[in-house]
Amino acid sequence: MKHLTFKQFWELTEIYTAPLNLFIILLGYAIANFQLNSVPSPEFFLFVLIIVMFHITVNVFNHYMDYRNASDEKYKQQTNIIGRDHLDLRFVRNFYLGNLLISFLLGLVLVWRTNWVIGVLGIIGFYIGLFYSYGRRPLNSLPIAEALTGTASGFFITVVSYYLTVYQTHAITPAMIGNVFLISLPLVLMMFNNLLANNTCDLEEDIENHRKTLVYYLGKPAAVKVLLSVYVFSFLWLIVLVVADLAPWTVLFLVFLFPKNWQNLKRYRALQDKRTTFPIVLKAMSALMVLYPVLYFIGSLFA
Repeated sequence: MKHLTFKQFWELTEIYTAPLNLFIILLGYAIANFQLNSVPSPEFFLFVLIIVMFHITVNVFNHYMDYRNASDEKYKQQTNIIGRDHLDLRFVRNFYLGNLLISFLLGLVLVWRTNWVIGVLGIIGFYIGLFYSYGRRPLNSLPIAEALTGTASGFFITVVSYYLTVYQTHAITPAMIGNVFLISLPLVLMMFNNLLANNTCDLEEDIENHRKTLVYYLGKPAAVKVLLSVYVFSFLWLIVLVVADLAPWTVLFLVFLFPKNWQNLKRYRALQDKRTTFPIVLKAMSALMVLYPVLYFIGSLFA
């Protein structure tokens, strides 16, 4: 097969998850607006395009490498989109290589229009994205996968967005970057939880394919306790941010999400299943990842 149907494109690229990146970018801009009343530069919008392109690249690449590296034939032929839909492996490879090339060239343009700081952050981001599923010991087979990927998505994207909003008018200091990390921590933790829940549900499959994630070392019961503890901490951290004047008061509306989501997570506590209970976790974490930047942005307009 030399082309993709819309359904195959949807699943292979996981394009439906791309809007989460846009909300993370929004948080970076909202922080700059809240602190410094800054407005986005043209480079900011170029960065948005790069993130969407690279997001597609990484998702296709992950499916490709998971298929190539899988030892479990059932996974290859029934679970992975490439084997299940009999996609041409060369076509899939060329598809992600083409997207990677475009992302890389756009990244060079961004560095040329800004400075080496963006280049360094870009290299780190590209490395984490590509080596998540590539190499003899890909990141997704290591116990650092959840924390590293959560930091790359929740913090790196936020800080670059922030940087591209303020760099033309303000000198960036380590303290400013540190504050961005503290403010982006809820996103980092929600991404961590999404990956932790995914790997908890996939533990047996990951063992079959020689992937030893954090869940492998913790065990499922402890992994569930970590997820729930991180979720509780994230809401407490929102209050700390407001008290410390690092976030506008509007983000406190998120606290109203907690009771219902906590109740829903009881099903996941009882059973960790990819089809039935993982979507509950994904919905709970994604709600915070979407609404936090939106409420922060709204609050920044009144700062």
